[in-house]
Amino acid sequence: MTGLLLLFVTGLWMAIVIWLSKIIMKILPETKWRSLFGLLVFVALLPLPVIDEIVGGWQFQQLCKENSTIQVDREKAKGRTVYFAHQPDIEIKGSWVRIILQPALFADATTGKPVISFNDLIAEGGWFIRTLGISEGGMPLTFKGSCHAESKLPSKSILKELDITLIRGSEIKTEKKNDNDK
Repeated sequence: MTGLLLLFVTGLWMAIVIWLSKIIMKILPETKWRSLFGLLVFVALLPLPVIDEIVGGWQFQQLCKENSTIQVDREKAKGRTVYFAHQPDIEIKGSWVRIILQPALFADATTGKPVISFNDLIAEGGWFIRTLGISEGGMPLTFKGSCHAESKLPSKSILKELDITLIRGSEIKTEKKNDNDK
């Protein structure tokens, strides 16, 4: 049913764009360039409902290239025990579609210092797909709206390779200092 609605709306938009292109062509004086100009108007108007997703998709791909690497110092990470340290999501400002950066940080269980970190990016669809309400989760219509770190950490292979033990945050052993201790 969703596919039929999308086909109907797409067909309706195409009919409107053809109609507008013909009206604009009739307004223009008869020259050899009139048909070409009408075609240019058609090409310019056709993507308008998803233009925010088209530009937002380019922005998203650039952010994905810049933020999809895993940050780990392999020498310092060897043999460590780490826990997942929750980080708040960050909304990227200035993009044509809503983009959320979800940082992930695995910290050393004793020192709390970062051992492994990476980012995932999630994009929402543009106004057209949100208005129709047909995309599950509000994902974009014109591009893949998720970008994950290169090896989707914590993959068991990198943890095994570096002999890293992953524990739950509740398992962290903290040393409480007594004021009387010197």
